[in-house]
Amino acid sequence: MKYRLGLDLGVGSIGSAVIELDNENNAKDIIDAGVRIFEVSEGAEERRLKRTARKNLVRTKKRLELLAKKLFENGLWPNENPEGTDKLKSKSPYKIRTDALNEKLASPYYVGRAILHIAKHRGAGFVSASEETEEEILEEGEKSKAKKSSYDMMQHHLKETNSRTIGEFFYNKIISGKGNDKTVRQKKYAIEKNIVDYAIPRYLVKDEFNKIWDKQAEFYPQMKKENLKKEIYDILFYERPAAPYATGKCIYFREEDRLLKAHPLSEMRRIYEEVNNIRILNDMNKRKLTLEERDSIVNKLLLKGQNAGKQAIKKLLNLSAQHKISLVDDRVIKAYLYSRPEFANNKHLQNMNENELSSFIEFLAEPKMSKDKNARLYNEDALIEYLKPILKIDDEKEIGNLLTKLPKGRGLLGISATKIILEKLKEDVVTHREITDKLAETDKRFMAEEEIARQNQGKCFQLPYYGEILQTDTAPLPPLMINNNKSLNPDEIKWGKIANPAVHMILNQIRQVVNEIIKIYGKPYDINIELGRDVGMSTKKKKEFENRQKQNEKLNEEAKNYLKEHKIAINNKNILKYKLAKEQGWKDAYNPTQNISSVFTGMEIEHIIPQAKGGTDTYNNLCLVNCNDNLNKSDRYAYEYFEETKTQEEIREILKNARSRTPEKSWRFEADAREKYEESGDKEESTRYLTDTRYVAKMAQRYLRAIVDCSDCDEVMQTRILAVKGGQTAKLRQHWNLYGLEYDLMGLDIPRYVDCSPYWLELNTGEIIEGINKPDIDGKWKFFDKAKNKEWQPKPRIDHRHHAMDAITVACANRGLIQKMAEENDINKIHYPLPLTSVKSVADFRRKVISCLKDVKVSHKPNHSKAGQFHKETGRTVLCQNPDDPNSLITVYSRKILQVVKSAKDLTKLLIPETIKNEWHEDIAEHKAKQAKLVQDFELYMNTAEQILIAENEQGMAEGKKEIKITEGRILLKAFRIIQDKGLWKGDKFRCYSNSSSMINIPKHGVAYEAQNNHCVDFYQKNGKIGWEVIKRFDANQADFEPQWQKEGGKIIWSVQQGDILELDTPDEWKQYTDKERCLAKVKKFSDGAVTIDFVSDARMTSPKDKNLQYMFVDSLVNRGLSYFTNNKARKIELTPFGKIKKKHKVLWNGTKTAA
Repeated sequence: MKYRLGLDLGVGSIGSAVIELDNENNAKDIIDAGVRIFEVSEGAEERRLKRTARKNLVRTKKRLELLAKKLFENGLWPNENPEGTDKLKSKSPYKIRTDALNEKLASPYYVGRAILHIAKHRGAGFVSASEETEEEILEEGEKSKAKKSSYDMMQHHLKETNSRTIGEFFYNKIISGKGNDKTVRQKKYAIEKNIVDYAIPRYLVKDEFNKIWDKQAEFYPQMKKENLKKEIYDILFYERPAAPYATGKCIYFREEDRLLKAHPLSEMRRIYEEVNNIRILNDMNKRKLTLEERDSIVNKLLLKGQNAGKQAIKKLLNLSAQHKISLVDDRVIKAYLYSRPEFANNKHLQNMNENELSSFIEFLAEPKMSKDKNARLYNEDALIEYLKPILKIDDEKEIGNLLTKLPKGRGLLGISATKIILEKLKEDVVTHREITDKLAETDKRFMAEEEIARQNQGKCFQLPYYGEILQTDTAPLPPLMINNNKSLNPDEIKWGKIANPAVHMILNQIRQVVNEIIKIYGKPYDINIELGRDVGMSTKKKKEFENRQKQNEKLNEEAKNYLKEHKIAINNKNILKYKLAKEQGWKDAYNPTQNISSVFTGMEIEHIIPQAKGGTDTYNNLCLVNCNDNLNKSDRYAYEYFEETKTQEEIREILKNARSRTPEKSWRFEADAREKYEESGDKEESTRYLTDTRYVAKMAQRYLRAIVDCSDCDEVMQTRILAVKGGQTAKLRQHWNLYGLEYDLMGLDIPRYVDCSPYWLELNTGEIIEGINKPDIDGKWKFFDKAKNKEWQPKPRIDHRHHAMDAITVACANRGLIQKMAEENDINKIHYPLPLTSVKSVADFRRKVISCLKDVKVSHKPNHSKAGQFHKETGRTVLCQNPDDPNSLITVYSRKILQVVKSAKDLTKLLIPETIKNEWHEDIAEHKAKQAKLVQDFELYMNTAEQILIAENEQGMAEGKKEIKITEGRILLKAFRIIQDKGLWKGDKFRCYSNSSSMINIPKHGVAYEAQNNHCVDFYQKNGKIGWEVIKRFDANQADFEPQWQKEGGKIIWSVQQGDILELDTPDEWKQYTDKERCLAKVKKFSDGAVTIDFVSDARMTSPKDKNLQYMFVDSLVNRGLSYFTNNKARKIELTPFGKIKKKHKVLWNGTKTAA
């Protein structure tokens, strides 16, 4: 059978359709359709960062413990909880570090205090390549200037402030009023986002340690003990050896590894490629360089250690002012790496021949501790010590600076391809693509990927692993991952994988779905794919998006002109500052009475939701504020910072300004910003959905060419894969009568039109006259007694089968129709043929589509992995085991009072429950009494607080200020301030006690975590009866775990996890969705007492976006206990990716089942 495959690809879904073709390749009939739903690995990067942060916290804690122990053993730190420890910690550590350079500290314990503080802030390793000193592009005629690295800037600031060490630098900032012990030191992201211009290199921290130790050793004999300094130094600055890197293969010679970007051959290729791309413009003419001009730029500038900018090139070539130089991306061409001073001045490097230099650079890029390919890498200290005798350099800073100048990473070419292409680049002024096109005529290895894909079309019977086809888009797996994970897919090990987890998942699912279809129906004749260019965007929304883009481009140009006029560097940061300043009306966002300087003096870009809490870099999370506020706010939410630093009048003015000038951002300034963010996240975060969908569609087109035979295609139509835009699919749905089809599938009575008061409309003038009688006025009148139903939507996306509907729609379109739709400006003038040759009308087509979709079994990819989050992130201190229940733990943790107490009724939440018994732990009775007294104090001072607020209001109004609404929340806040001022409560937190059996105890950390995420539900039989047991993910990952039913001699029937499919007697509440006696349900979640299931094709939200569209709310959820599933004779079934039944498991029974 000749058929066309239709695919609707989304991030998390694949709709597919098999359409029979007639002899003229027109769609004839619908044969089959399917839907695959799956979850992509969203937030993988965030999880990795959190995991890294947790590991770093554990390592820091261990480092501090080892240091404290070593310092205690040598009289430099007191015993645990000694007399005077609070005094030690109360003194500024930066003052201690500064005093330690000059004089004997009051106690050896202060030496330990300084060392422990250094251990928590050890500085960064080598600076990243992005911070390398480079020439900055400025306007024509201006001088270029050097941009110092962030490490160099730190040295500059030390010299500028006359500070000998990092500690002294920060102490000078404190005494000059630019911060305190907690806020003076910027977080890492502040450096990454250019909030400050310096980074702290570790060698400066090491230098400070040595200076402090040497000075204090003059006064404390115990510090002169042999090897003690080295032992403490090793603990302080120890770094784990890193794992070896993954190396990709050359795109032309697949057997060779890619060359480093820092390799001398790579550097030479870079130079010749960039110079060969230079163009000279004179009037309307554009030309390449001559060979003589090219060689002059290379030999007289780049190989002599000089950068080649526009002015330098014009001067060298003696070009007139009328000539313009065009550089790739308008970037200065950097000098040959090894001709730059830091390399050219090193005699050891200059004495190396080409092979020796190449080998040495390879080692520096991946400094392995042995020749074993899986050997770990030298840490920073070890590498520097290893290099000192080789480079004959004793200065750690000099070696560090040398290493930071090396470009990071690898290119796309191996050594053979680089040599071949470099030779051709030197021979003539040609581009890389011109060379490879010429080479491909005699050597197919240099053939362009597009040409290779065209020649290999249809060569595969089934889709292989995508990495075999999309070789230039995959990255190799790290060796350590391969060695440590025996369950890795062999194809991923061989071919690598695409780094984007969503794209990786989707391409793998495409392979499974398409290969199953091929197994049933054979290879498709052709394939139509819906492109996700405007997926998820209505025409109106898309137009709004495009308008915003145009406005942003216009504003960027305006910003550049402003910066140029005011002689401010034109870069992304300053452009953003201008846009924020303009948006804020040139008022400081945190001090609206203060104007912003025209050159942004003292202003910094601020993250309203702090990055440390997960705040994004999106525009709506940024504002422009004074440097001091930016520094002092630190990791707090905006309102929390305002409460501590601003008056009520100032807070009102800030909120008023935010609401009026930046309404999209204003919620981030409000008191409930923390709750909103923690509950809903950052809704303005730029979505990955559209980007991933576009990328996937393009990848899929290339991937699917492997199974579509195009050998008989002409030169015009070189492939039988047709891409259909989302907007075109929508227009086809409209003309082919598929609007609102999901309501029919779900059995929902949502009419397109509803009755309304009758009226007559004059079509030319728009005049309306109510009533049923036709007006006796001349005109073109039309009668209406129906109106559009506001609840009705053409594609409500309430049923997963809408993906299959789109796949059918796409597959029914032929190339000629899609080309007409693309070419015709007025799309309504196009003649739309019937979608199938076997139907007589679009009504027949609609009935045929509904009939097909009713038989579609939506295939959900179940989550059978044991991996994932075991518990909630907040750890709780373990007090003891519950004496009355050995399976329960008594834990305690702290919460902010005002985050819990929003109204007077919340005061009871401060009380410790009586179920937590005093005899369980010595602290419980004390905390019970304290927190009960706190509740009494709140109740006592609430009236006083209200009277104070009323008086403040009256005084403010007398001064002409606006009346403030006195809410219960404001009264509670004022009452708490009174309680604190009277010394009745220290701090802003209270103790929460918990008695729980679901805690995961981590004894070595002294904390427990609340268990999260159940792994599965085991259905078992014991003595002829059905039972079930919920298995937690943490338990499932324990090698020696044994379920309780197994211990008691039960026998497993089957187990279900999220996404698994059950078949059961159709519940009464689902009979509107299907007319079949048995139906399919998806397992949504489960707990100890119930399993929640949903109708298998229901795609509605758990809560409606629009409260007027209640039908979009999922009301098909069923949350029931064991008897519900036994009574309805449930059983687990397994579906294939295309939705065919793969396996049916045993049916559950009710009551006792005999052995017979």
